[in-house]
Amino acid sequence: MNHPRFLDNPAPKQNTQQQNFSPAFLHQMINGISDPIFVKDRQHRWVLLNDTYCDFVGHSREELIGKSDDDFFPQAEADVCRQKDELVFTANITNENQDLFTNAQGITHLISTKKSCFEDETGNKFLVGSIRDIILQNEAGKVLGMTGRATDLTELMQKSEALRETLEEPDRQAESDLHRINALLEAQQEASIDGILIIDENRKIVSFNQKFSQLWQIPAALLQTRDARQPLGWVLDQLINPDEFLAKVEYLYQHPQESSRDEIFLKSGKIFDRYSAPVRKQQGACGEVSPLKDYYGRIWYYRDITEYKQAEAELRASQQRLTLLIEQTPLAIIEWNTNFEIQTWNRAAERIFGYTTEEMLGNPFEIIVPENVRKQVNEIITALLTQRGGSFSVNENVTKDGRTMVCEWYNNPLVAPDGQVIGVASMVLDITERKRAEEEQQKFVALIENSSDFIGMASMEGQILYVNPAGLKMVGLSSLEVAKTKLLVDFHSPEAFAELIEQIIPLMSQHGFWQGEFRHRHFQTGIDIPTDCSLFMVKHPETGEPFCQVAVVRDITERKQAKEALLKSEAQLRQQAQELKEALRELQHTQTHLIQSEKMSSLGQLVAGVAHEINNPVNFIYGNLTPAKEYTQDLLALLQLYQSHYPEPMLEIQDFAELIELDFLKSDLPQIINSMKVGADRIREIVLSLRTFSRLDEAEMKAVDIHEGIGSTLMILQSRLKGNDQRPTIEIIKEYGKLPLVECYAGQLNQVFMNILSNAIDALEERVGSGDEGDEGDEGDEADKGDKGNNQCPMPNAQFSMPNAQCPMPTIRICTQLQEPNQVTIRIADNGLGIPADVNKQLFDPFFTTKPIGKGTGMGLAISYQIITERHGGSLECLSQPGQGAEFVIRIPLIQDTST
Repeated sequence: MNHPRFLDNPAPKQNTQQQNFSPAFLHQMINGISDPIFVKDRQHRWVLLNDTYCDFVGHSREELIGKSDDDFFPQAEADVCRQKDELVFTANITNENQDLFTNAQGITHLISTKKSCFEDETGNKFLVGSIRDIILQNEAGKVLGMTGRATDLTELMQKSEALRETLEEPDRQAESDLHRINALLEAQQEASIDGILIIDENRKIVSFNQKFSQLWQIPAALLQTRDARQPLGWVLDQLINPDEFLAKVEYLYQHPQESSRDEIFLKSGKIFDRYSAPVRKQQGACGEVSPLKDYYGRIWYYRDITEYKQAEAELRASQQRLTLLIEQTPLAIIEWNTNFEIQTWNRAAERIFGYTTEEMLGNPFEIIVPENVRKQVNEIITALLTQRGGSFSVNENVTKDGRTMVCEWYNNPLVAPDGQVIGVASMVLDITERKRAEEEQQKFVALIENSSDFIGMASMEGQILYVNPAGLKMVGLSSLEVAKTKLLVDFHSPEAFAELIEQIIPLMSQHGFWQGEFRHRHFQTGIDIPTDCSLFMVKHPETGEPFCQVAVVRDITERKQAKEALLKSEAQLRQQAQELKEALRELQHTQTHLIQSEKMSSLGQLVAGVAHEINNPVNFIYGNLTPAKEYTQDLLALLQLYQSHYPEPMLEIQDFAELIELDFLKSDLPQIINSMKVGADRIREIVLSLRTFSRLDEAEMKAVDIHEGIGSTLMILQSRLKGNDQRPTIEIIKEYGKLPLVECYAGQLNQVFMNILSNAIDALEERVGSGDEGDEGDEGDEADKGDKGNNQCPMPNAQFSMPNAQCPMPTIRICTQLQEPNQVTIRIADNGLGIPADVNKQLFDPFFTTKPIGKGTGMGLAISYQIITERHGGSLECLSQPGQGAEFVIRIPLIQDTST
């Protein structure tokens, strides 16, 4: 219906990642604007109109689209309009003026028109215009018919002056016309949204409207003097740069032929738009300017554009935040149209697939999909376009350099309000490395299956669960099914089994594993086979409890027969035992990495998704609170006017006012709106913290604000820090040093803060639950006194000042320091029960936990230790004594060493 290039053309290249609105949405948006809106192409033809404009001019959209002013208005008016429009196109300026307009029904309006130029990325120019209907005056055309149409307030004054010259003849009709024009001029001044001041050639005040005195808050006495210098001094006192203002005024008075537009900045923070034009007599059909003697003065327009500037800045900031969110997420964000041509391609997509945004925009999806999976992808596309809901799939994809990778795809159709699918949004995660890790795990399983050693697994009760093929052959069993019918006791002679139960298993339970020479029974011959045996327990990753025993056994019969063979075999066994231990550690490391990767991926997606879903409705609510508050104030003001002018309303009104408690409602309603704004501000703070914390999956090391990461973590833990019926609120004491930006993996460091702070909260809750508060001696008070006025970060054990018996408040203290030459220290301490020395030794071991079943996995501190030491080249240690609380000390380089 409207010009397709203007509606559907993508934004300029530098803004390719910004939101592209659909034509349906754009139509709905402009039709919601009460002012007439129109758009013309370079040939001066209408290409986009809202309903209000069609109603205003008295023609339907179908009649207007593709036509120009020449098709509907008199030629003279159409030529004037075309000249003004051409000026906007060629000079690329914004044009504002006032004019009289007669619509198709013959009704004349006094209108204010604003036109500006828009250029798309291909160089096509469009004129965007809006109209404000100032005065409806059916007689205006008749009054001005004898002197021509006045295009703005200046020309209207000139027409008034011309009419005054004709009044020298005693013509009552001319006098009536003059009064009518003066009335129209006065009405136009008062109806204007601008403050208007008219100064004659002698710098005397000729006229001003109420808006002018309201904008500058000038006392009426100053304006009534008619001396332009009096209000000028009042104005200069309000300006940030009065000298510049005064110089411009003097310049314009010295150059009466010039016009000017600029912006004025007030000390109060307001911003005014100022426009000034000369008032002079025009002669001739072409409007030649007469000599200086026909100069009548100058007209000044002032408009308060403070809210416009603020809204413009807020909109720009909001667009920047949205762009940053799309650009900085580790997930590839891709938007497709219904032809599956790419419309949006963020930086993560560039990084994952290797193609730049310029290379991908407008291209079909086949460019990144290999031939062998296109059939599957086509089925997914069909389901999305028929609105069968979102989809999740794991597909192979091709990068720009021809590399094949594996990606997870999360696809959702974009459905317009009319139910039509207008596109598809996809989020893509590269899981190639994760797949490789799974393949490595499968290789490890294959290694066990093909190992020449006996590798077996039994439950803690002694029931055989698994024996590999080499183990079955060594003990003379025919199959795994037969082995599963046996017990651990069946694999040993009575003497060997007694030794196993009495000596070996207790050692294995104490240390987690046992290694040494032992004996296994051959099921066919009954002979004891001398073996080199490695036994260890596998613990549950969540509970930390052992759930099975694993034996790695090698037959050393031949080694026992000869001393040389024995020595050689012993060396080989030690080597293989070491390799197996290394393989076991690698397996545990791989398992830890997989768990961490899945956990962080899910958590990052959840947090980012929650923040995104909350942000849109909160922005809607927040954006409407200010208008709602203004509307409420206007309604209450209107009600106050009614009460002041009609103090004795009808009995029915009095009864209803008493029924609804009108006085209470007037006082409580603004408070309700203020409370809603406070709540919306709080939600926005939470969403910002969620966005900061959702950087968990960022793979690149970058310089970040450590304090911001700690703050976002505390925000997420806010619900746990609040007091309840079991304990008071946990106090957070922040002793932050002046830190520059620190090079680190921000998301991983946030996870370390989360793990340590969560453990600190658990320790404080455990202390409150045990009733052990205080009784920590007087060292805390002394340290607290010594800490005042000291920027040094205190240490535990009388160096870290924490609340004691005189201050039983559960407390967490966070201290940051910059230590020379290149080290940042973060200390997180609590006044909980403390950690025993034997537990402290195992604190960073994988799967080690002291928490009850179901509350701890034993992975949090182990992962934190790995992040700090391996990923950041730093150190993590715990300083604690029972009853004295615990302090975790993190040290990482300020700037990472990239040479290694």
